[in-house]
Amino acid sequence: MLWYKAWLETRSRFLVSLFAMVALPSYFVWHEYALDQPGWRSVWYYHTLHAGHGLVAAMWLLAVTLLMMGGLLREKVVGTAAFTLSLPMSRGRLMGVRVATGLAEAIALAVAPWVAMFLIAAGTGKANSVYQAWYHLVLLAGGGIVIFAVALLVSSLIEGEYTAPAVTIAILFLDIVALDDGPLQTISPWRFIVGTDYFNRGTQMLTGPIPWGHFFANLGVAILLTVISIRAIQRHEF
Repeated sequence: MLWYKAWLETRSRFLVSLFAMVALPSYFVWHEYALDQPGWRSVWYYHTLHAGHGLVAAMWLLAVTLLMMGGLLREKVVGTAAFTLSLPMSRGRLMGVRVATGLAEAIALAVAPWVAMFLIAAGTGKANSVYQAWYHLVLLAGGGIVIFAVALLVSSLIEGEYTAPAVTIAILFLDIVALDDGPLQTISPWRFIVGTDYFNRGTQMLTGPIPWGHFFANLGVAILLTVISIRAIQRHEF
């Protein structure tokens, strides 16, 4: 019942996001490849694929922010928190299901558009590197998991259905503007997602080994923020 409830709460946002995230990046890549001009090297096609990744990343972050809005604090505002809390399960369990549902949906929103783009790219025979697709997905997951956790934390601290996503988007904007350059750029989730430090402008491809160390560091931060979110809900007075 709890899993079904979590699905019903996010279903419309997830399905709309899924449709948009598969359709728009896929159309972008297909349209660029349809311009196929004599003399264009494979570098152009990988450039297009990388640009498509940037579009997917921006849409994914917005979609995840919307998916994670709500929760018990939102239910408190609309007056349904008492019913949810009366269910025979702990607040930790309620939060665990919410996080797991959101994470599963977030993974689907990352994989589906990339599969669609890669099939279009591979169909041309000019941008068919599975490693590049995998590399981009790892970066999206490794940086995106931090934004996912931030959205969860904000929705666990701030009441209001739309206030929490607005604050999360403001934090994301601050990341893009303030952390993209300067001494703190290494901690920028957005910079990691788009692969700024791993992108070779000559080949228009991500180069070098996948930065697993940075990936797991981001994962650690996300886990910490998630634990804080659960603790905040457990201690909140409803």
